[in-house]
Amino acid sequence: MRIRAAVLNKMGVDPPFERSKPLAVEEVELDGPGPGEVLVKMGAAGLCHSDLSVIDGNRPRPTPMVLGHEAAGTVEKLGPGVDDLKVGDHVVMVFVPSCGHCPPCAEGRPALCEPGAAANGAGTLLSGQRRLHRDGSDVHHHLGVSAFAEYATVSRRSLIKIDTTMSCPSTRQRCSAVPS
Repeated sequence: MRIRAAVLNKMGVDPPFERSKPLAVEEVELDGPGPGEVLVKMGAAGLCHSDLSVIDGNRPRPTPMVLGHEAAGTVEKLGPGVDDLKVGDHVVMVFVPSCGHCPPCAEGRPALCEPGAAANGAGTLLSGQRRLHRDGSDVHHHLGVSAFAEYATVSRRSLIKIDTTMSCPSTRQRCSAVPS
């Protein structure tokens, strides 16, 4: 499917970025979910220092890359093997997918997942795949999420389902990660 996304085309350009324009909103192709993956419609995404550190070159990553990793959205489609989510579920995304099997994951430290860290550095999903493309070439994923887009295909291991029946402490109203 064709989507709009914020693509980082070059890192380390001179500020102000308003002039050097390392980031551009462009149309890209997004593949549907493969095994163990989920298509998510973005509801909200936050700009993080990690995103800025990639833009300015302090956290080198392969380009071109769709940035964004702090996000919430709604499940649109499930890939084969994903049976614990359903279409319409609200989810938030994590910036280190956890394989569940490497030593840190087995010790209960999924934020230190070794395959997750390797995938993040390579600009792929946990499976090693890239689901973003532009003009026949791959576009890299930022931290397995690439949330600065209308939709994202992500590893199931990058998602946490949100219980929308909880009440928010500050408002006592029903919580929802994604506006209805």
